[in-house]
Amino acid sequence: MCNMCARDVTTEAPVPAKPKVSRILERMKAKHNITTDPISLEKQREVEYQPDLLAVSTQYTKVAYDLFKQGLVRMQESKAYVIATRTSQPYHVALAILVLLAWLSRPGSASNLRGWRALYVTAVATHLGAQIWMTLVSGIVLYFSLPRHEFGRVQTVLFPVYYAFNATVSLLGLLAYFRTQCLTKFENTSWVQLALLLAVFSIESYVRLRLVRPMLRAKHVKTQMEEAAGGGQEVGRLILGELAHCPRYLRVLKTFRTYHSSIAMGTMISLGCSLYSTMILVDSMCQ
Repeated sequence: MCNMCARDVTTEAPVPAKPKVSRILERMKAKHNITTDPISLEKQREVEYQPDLLAVSTQYTKVAYDLFKQGLVRMQESKAYVIATRTSQPYHVALAILVLLAWLSRPGSASNLRGWRALYVTAVATHLGAQIWMTLVSGIVLYFSLPRHEFGRVQTVLFPVYYAFNATVSLLGLLAYFRTQCLTKFENTSWVQLALLLAVFSIESYVRLRLVRPMLRAKHVKTQMEEAAGGGQEVGRLILGELAHCPRYLRVLKTFRTYHSSIAMGTMISLGCSLYSTMILVDSMCQ
């Protein structure tokens, strides 16, 4: 017979252990003349915590955040979100919006001149701000702060969004400027400004549609080969190591640098055009 079978079975209920009494807590009660009675409901209501405005607002903020998060998850699981992010139908919507804006830009349409000018100035300012931040601040700081592969993963996410956003904003600026000139009967029209806006939109659209995807593809292959060789953790520099003698890696690296250099050249040209366009805008406002 095992020990568990030979053990005596008792039917008596176990005696609950007495809670330990804190001497420090008892001295504080005696010092401040505090009387507590866990059995008395009236005494408990007297000392019950009453939430203040900050606690209540924090609680409702948490509820609102949870509702927003749940709604965001439901939206990402909906068919409309899948169609908008994984199919080509949104491009048809964008084409329809472009046709609508072109129709609004036709001569003779009675639109608000101040609104079109506000859209034009906002688009130029937003575009230039995004260019300066991405090119002269974010890119430089991250490259000299993160390991090279970590920086590459960040750029993989940012590059498509950045050029798509800039191309959209530059298109809005171009259409708003053209519409403004139509409403003013092309008085004091700066054809240089129109050419600059068109050049910026063309460069950024070409980069987004033709250069970003093959550059990211070459970067993905290059990163896999470097990770297999144990590299890519250096900060602010490139160490080839054993890959310096690999012909396939050198071909992939050359392809990546060709695309990357072309994109960088287009970025700098569009940045120069944006700066010049801003100066023309400043001159027109000072007249």
